[in-house]
Amino acid sequence: MSARTKPLRILHLVGATEDNGGILSTIRGLASGSEPGVWEHILWMRSSFLQTRKPHLACRYSHHALDESGSHLRLLFAAWRAWPDLQRLLTTEPCAVVHAHSRGSLPLAIRLARRRQPILFTNHAYARRTGLYRAAARVAGLRTVLLTPNHARHYGLEPQPGRIEIVSECGADRFFDAPVPVRPASAARPLQLVGIGNVVGWKKWELLLDAVHRLPAELRSRAQVTIWGPIPADRAARQYSEELRAAIQENGMQSHFRLAGPTAEVERTLARADWFVLPSTNDPCSVALIEALASGVPALVSASGGNIDIVQDNVTGAHFTPDSAESLSGRLEAILNGTLQPAPPDVIRASVAERSATVIAARYAALYRDMMGS
Repeated sequence: MSARTKPLRILHLVGATEDNGGILSTIRGLASGSEPGVWEHILWMRSSFLQTRKPHLACRYSHHALDESGSHLRLLFAAWRAWPDLQRLLTTEPCAVVHAHSRGSLPLAIRLARRRQPILFTNHAYARRTGLYRAAARVAGLRTVLLTPNHARHYGLEPQPGRIEIVSECGADRFFDAPVPVRPASAARPLQLVGIGNVVGWKKWELLLDAVHRLPAELRSRAQVTIWGPIPADRAARQYSEELRAAIQENGMQSHFRLAGPTAEVERTLARADWFVLPSTNDPCSVALIEALASGVPALVSASGGNIDIVQDNVTGAHFTPDSAESLSGRLEAILNGTLQPAPPDVIRASVAERSATVIAARYAALYRDMMGS
């Protein structure tokens, strides 16, 4: 670190209330993959935020910080109220770079850019209203990061060095460093299909339930689906989880489809998986997907979003038509019949080697240094 005595602070504007992975998984990956002693990653969160996952990161809080909302007016109002809190923080604790992540932090990022604060906005979403993000990418002084080439195409943006970059989400290094698990092959053993993610409507776990239910009875008896993930505290998520559990019961799928709740042992969970399944449409760049592939597990994903840039169809996994239970069921049938054979685990791992925490942390470190003019 030469003559520096203190690490360079990166303030990540998130504004979340729950520690449910996604953006936070990537930031933790950046922290763990960064050069020791050079960077200090700090989260800016809503006052009610409580860390439940590791490694713990330093946090600063605002009662008005907000990550997401279906209302743009609410997001703008929250940003207006949070602005004085952010100004005070940056006055008392100057930061080398501010890195905004959520839609709620975008208005703050635009204001900071106009004040010549080194500011970067990573877009983690597939928004329907793309014009706002195209306009933000044109704001002088605000750098935009998109996650995959297909993500950039969705917004009609082309990479421009110094303005618009493509940098993937990242999987934790431990998934790349551990030996690739050897999975037993036995006709008597049910095929273990694993999903990892929040139990929320946009993840479309009900599509996977429908697809398994469509399988011929003999094939369905050889499939076991386990969904690992928390139910967020909001009303919509609770209602969705109740409806999903009811559908499992009504379709007699209790022995084939299980909601297992959150897990802190993702490596062990993936070590027992034969296939990873991600039924959501336009998932921007799933961390769980990257970590599954890094574990040598093939992935069954919708042909949309970042999936088409991450999973090679019929090689490291398989694509199905987005929102089609029939297409998903057909791919499951091919897997169960043995007509769809993925590449060996080491080839699957190698396909996401450039998405490890160490590699992505180095990419961001280069961006940070460029923004600082060093």
